Amino acid sequence: MPKNQYDVIIIGAGHNGLVAANYLAKDGLSVLMLERRDIIGGGSTTEEFSPGFLVSHCATTVWGLQPKIIDDLELRKHGFELVETGMPRLGSSANVGVKSRSRVHVFPDGTYIGGPSIKTDADKIAQIREISAHDAEAFPKWVEFWESAGSIFQPYLMTEPPTLAEVMRVVAGTPKEDILEKLLTWSYLDIVHDFFENEYVKAHVINPGVHESDPSAPGSPLAAAVFATVSFGSRNDDRGIPRMGMGTITESIAGAARSVGVEIRTKAAVLEVIVKNGAAAGVRLDNGEELRSRLVVSNADPKRTFTTLFRDGDIDEETLKRVKRWKTQAGCLKFLAAMRELPDLSSYLGDDYDREQIVGMKILPSVDYYQKSWNDAAAGIPTRYPALGIQLSTTVDHGLTNGKGHVMATYAPFAAGKLVEGSWDDAKQGVGERIIDLVTECAPNFRDSLIDWEVKTPLDIQKRVGMTDGNIRHLDMIPSQLLAQRQPYRTSVKNFYMCGAGTHPMGEVIGVPGHNAAHAILKDLKQRAS
Repeated sequence: MPKNQYDVIIIGAGHNGLVAANYLAKDGLSVLMLERRDIIGGGSTTEEFSPGFLVSHCATTVWGLQPKIIDDLELRKHGFELVETGMPRLGSSANVGVKSRSRVHVFPDGTYIGGPSIKTDADKIAQIREISAHDAEAFPKWVEFWESAGSIFQPYLMTEPPTLAEVMRVVAGTPKEDILEKLLTWSYLDIVHDFFENEYVKAHVINPGVHESDPSAPGSPLAAAVFATVSFGSRNDDRGIPRMGMGTITESIAGAARSVGVEIRTKAAVLEVIVKNGAAAGVRLDNGEELRSRLVVSNADPKRTFTTLFRDGDIDEETLKRVKRWKTQAGCLKFLAAMRELPDLSSYLGDDYDREQIVGMKILPSVDYYQKSWNDAAAGIPTRYPALGIQLSTTVDHGLTNGKGHVMATYAPFAAGKLVEGSWDDAKQGVGERIIDLVTECAPNFRDSLIDWEVKTPLDIQKRVGMTDGNIRHLDMIPSQLLAQRQPYRTSVKNFYMCGAGTHPMGEVIGVPGHNAAHAILKDLKQRAS
């Protein structure tokens, strides 16, 4: 085959593209991956953000990478390694079943949930019982509810997506029918209020990462159920913080890909997809170089793909209508910090606790606070109520700073992709100061411990990683953009496919979209050959 001719060209070397490349190359296809940046990984990278301080810039933990993918690609042979495991499953923010470190949810009045004393499910329930006997009894039922909700969609996780009508037919007449009805007609907060009485416990069970819509809107629990499907399908030993950050996850997948012949090129920005007679035939790079292929696959988000990589007339009107209809309202913020010392939580945990035992913190004071965070984002303004999920990776991996100091990576959902007034560049200083104030209220040494910090706004994430509106899952996870209504693997352009987080089932570092897209491609090739 000529040097510039391949069976498959994949645009974007994020983890889903790398997973797809592995499966396609293992089936004997010649695969070229093209990455715009000088490093691979997309939203899963480890980079220096301040001299001597490395941090996972976007994704921070592995919680849903599926066992089939880990085993099929033999990722452990290529560097997949976790330094902290026992990540909590959906429905439990504390570190139940912990093997090493702890996570703690702190409240303004000194109350906390989680922490070093929580080693088992029984410990967690006993801790909740001290706050509310009713909620202690409700907690196992809460976890069971989400296990059941996730099981509704489990048969479709590693397959092409079903329609909602198909799912409804399967569960009709079973106990799961009632659960599905609640997912579609109740709001996420309706379900929280239905299970629990105490405001602290309600805030605690809310996982800000499991949905991307108004938490009081009907249908908002559906995304949480998809998360549950992914979460309960993963192995506990494959959940946690990777050694030297999230970049090692994509490097392990890339190592597996190279071992089966995949060629990966960085600093290779694709200008456009070459379309001949209605079919993808290769790509043109921004330096003018043309590369030919039988198939082209995009790992970029659907909006970016269809609005920037094709010429007028290459995309049909129905696709363009759908692209305009796609919602990417649920951007997010990242707050990164280099610190001389870890946050001091002794006012919560006592003077003798070991700071290095706390690998994560959660700051979300109440259900009302959470709703206000969404309301601000929906209004297009920087929120004064950021819900903070904080990771302190250097408690388990001192290599990120060569043993000196610590790093913090903080995730805050509900940030408008675009502000109604001003710019994110102008707003980021105030946003960062607000986050610093909130953490300092819980850990009084925090502000003085800071060596450096920065805020990654939705605009920064879009510029850096290419995710439209800073949406880390490419498309909002709302009922109209889940299952078969998410971006299809196949597109209206013949021989052009999608494999990124905007396809079924969802975003996050789970590898499933890449796996499923590759198998859809192989199925099509087999049918054409028969």
